[in-house]
Amino acid sequence: MENLADPRNLGNRRRVEVKQRLSPRSQSPPPALECTTLPTCHIAQGPLLASGGFDSTLRLWDLQAGGAATGLIKTGAAVLCLSCQTDVLVAGTFDKRVSMYDTRAAEPLVKSVRLHGNAVMCLAADDKYIISGSKDCTVAVYDRRACKGLKKIRLSSYLLSMSYSGCEVWAGDNRGMLHSFSIQAGTLKPLSQFDVGHTALVTGIHKSAGSLYTCSSDCTVKVHIPCAPPRTVCIMPHQMGVNGLSVEAGVLAVASGEDCLEIWRPRN
Repeated sequence: MENLADPRNLGNRRRVEVKQRLSPRSQSPPPALECTTLPTCHIAQGPLLASGGFDSTLRLWDLQAGGAATGLIKTGAAVLCLSCQTDVLVAGTFDKRVSMYDTRAAEPLVKSVRLHGNAVMCLAADDKYIISGSKDCTVAVYDRRACKGLKKIRLSSYLLSMSYSGCEVWAGDNRGMLHSFSIQAGTLKPLSQFDVGHTALVTGIHKSAGSLYTCSSDCTVKVHIPCAPPRTVCIMPHQMGVNGLSVEAGVLAVASGEDCLEIWRPRN
């Protein structure tokens, strides 16, 4: 499989109209594809798809059963962002809280903590930490094993999207800037800010080995080489603002305001 970050390999695009339900013929769709029909945010982990919306609910769907609804969790406030791990579903909500749920339990709420002074706009998690960004311009780290919040960082802007892997965190803010952080032993350290040419909200970001993907309400999706500063190798313009992106197994999915889902696959 060729490197999707190479602009020569980004020409194989398939445009898919968004439907309310997954087609019954598609029993095993690629996980974690962004889709504008889900109310505010959603994320997939294996066969489980979780969606959250302004109706203050989390809804659970079974991808192996053609997208059949399997559960509903009331959150008490609008759900703005999600992260799904094998053992926990993490939600950031408008009421300034980060909440953890066990989707297999009859009483799914595991813990809810208030880490910020305003709405939680983005978050990312692994088995050790939950990192969240808020409209109050803070970034917080929650230690899952110690069950406590750690030191917060205050920025001059607020984060809207986040990608976390290993000891590295990348995020996009409301001014079109990218931020990079390191995390070691629970300590989050700002490293750099980068201007990659976005002129509005950075609504999605994904960092993988050798590539960095960003999208924005400025109607563009960009692919960069994640050096310092990132080097943009491809720009994909859209007619309307781009709401989010996801990269999984070499496949790039983009959700835009055009009510469609675009799938970009590497050429064979």
